[in-house]
Amino acid sequence: MRGKIRLSRWLLAATVLVVAECTGLPAAHAQLSSDLFRSSWARPQSDKVFQNLFASQNWRRQQRNTHRPTDSSRASPPHRTKLKADPNKPATVQNVPLPRPRPPAWLEPHSFAEAAGPDFNTVDVTNAPTDCNQRLATIAVIELLPRLIGPGDCGGRDMVRLDAVVLPDHRRVEVKPTAVLRCAMAESFAAWVRDEASAHIAPLGAALRGIETYGSYECRGRNSVIDAKLSEHGKGNAIDVRALALAGDRRTELTDENVAKPLREALRDSACHRFTTVLGPGADSYHNNHIHLDILERTHGLRICQWDVREPPPPATKIASGRVGPWAIATHFKANKFESCTMSRSEREIGITFVRAHDGLLVILDSPKWKLDRGKAYSVRLLAGSRSVNARALAETKSVTIALADTRLNSKLRSVRSLEVRGEGATLRVPLDGSSAAFEQLETCFNRRQASKATPSVGRNASEANPLVPPSRKR
Repeated sequence: MRGKIRLSRWLLAATVLVVAECTGLPAAHAQLSSDLFRSSWARPQSDKVFQNLFASQNWRRQQRNTHRPTDSSRASPPHRTKLKADPNKPATVQNVPLPRPRPPAWLEPHSFAEAAGPDFNTVDVTNAPTDCNQRLATIAVIELLPRLIGPGDCGGRDMVRLDAVVLPDHRRVEVKPTAVLRCAMAESFAAWVRDEASAHIAPLGAALRGIETYGSYECRGRNSVIDAKLSEHGKGNAIDVRALALAGDRRTELTDENVAKPLREALRDSACHRFTTVLGPGADSYHNNHIHLDILERTHGLRICQWDVREPPPPATKIASGRVGPWAIATHFKANKFESCTMSRSEREIGITFVRAHDGLLVILDSPKWKLDRGKAYSVRLLAGSRSVNARALAETKSVTIALADTRLNSKLRSVRSLEVRGEGATLRVPLDGSSAAFEQLETCFNRRQASKATPSVGRNASEANPLVPPSRKR
């Protein structure tokens, strides 16, 4: 029995040594195995030895576990369930990533060859004027410029600054501001000013003195839109013209509708014949106040000529004015022909105008606060004293026009204090204080103009029947 106990102790001691060797424990811990042989109480002492033996190993394991995230501390994966939006709550956006920064518009070149572009040839580098420079110098005042490089595809060679165009009689036509152009474009523009524009201006009796430009070389996209295709302005192939300056401080804008239409048509036709692109009014909203000219080469020699020569506006209406009490009396002409007489006033942000025209008497009511259906005819009822009639109010956005066709109602307007206009939503009261004399003057104004239109002598006689002055002052 004692032999079996000793054998088991030796086996246990060997096991302890093997475990110590594998786990790298110090030898001091391994020596504790000798305690297993000191008494017959092997089991209690062996348990104590094993606790001391593996205490340090357990401590290391616990240290590693403290730095390891537990299941409760780990972030749960995002839910992919799509929640239904609550229509009663405002929508919010959270954790929206910012857009990536825009890359630079132009990367700085690493060498002169890279900046100059593939068409650059060192053999062409010279300070001698080109054939184009020599031709241009005979008809214009120019300054030669070095090659313009970048950003991007902007720039080019054979660039000049155009200061003035020399006419055949050696007079100078100043270009203000001066234009920076490629020589070929500057030559075409100078030839157009010298041979065609100046000739079309000559019949006006004033010599051409200058050209007002709106832009020439500028590195930008078409119509100054970011990321748009490079404009011909960026290559020095385009110029924008605003007006022609004439002698005597006169000025002719190419897009002004008040300028004689034949002159504008002649300038347009000559420009479209000379340049491959002509853009003006009618092309788009970017060219309403100037004319764009360039020499862009297109496939099959295609050209663009978009410049609408619009009709001049009608002559301004002439008004002869006067006052009778709170009413302003005015006579209106259109194209030097009598049109109507009016009496008007305003009351509480409502404008009131009675119009006496060829088709009878009208009243126009307007207010900046109104929002009416343009073209709609509203049903209204007019009341003046004891007289009441139905009428139609033709609407504009901020005003209505009512024809006063009832003669009995019209006669009441001279004696009542107000005219009521009853609509479905409200009743408007038109004050008529002081209107008796004003209506007399309105009718006299109309009759006088009608009579003077028929026979001038009748007009002179009618002017003597003025009810607003005493008989002693009539002439």
